Amino acid sequence: HIMIEEGVMRLAIHSLIGNLKEEGQYALKLLLEFSANEHYCTKLAVEKGALLLLSSIAGDTDNPSLANLAEEALKNIEKLEINIQHLAAAGRFQPLLNRLCE
Repeated sequence: HIMIEEGVMRLAIHSLIGNLKEEGQYALKLLLEFSANEHYCTKLAVEKGALLLLSSIAGDTDNPSLANLAEEALKNIEKLEINIQHLAAAGRFQPLLNRLCE
């Protein structure tokens, strides 16, 4: 059961690499669902390339709907303290700076 879900997560991440907008949107919606669950959120944060892909999509002004989905997933990931270091390693430093200022 868990292996299937983790396989789906990896498949969704790899689907973001292609340029198919519709497939990417479905993949992002799926990752957004995973990011809303604490257990899968931590798995998503350590999945190779996931945070870099989400960050690059979140910054893509050409596809605002995809960018918003990616940003929402990243916001969910930021909520867990354990993910902050992974986000910083992927170049997303604001959550770390916010924690340091608290």
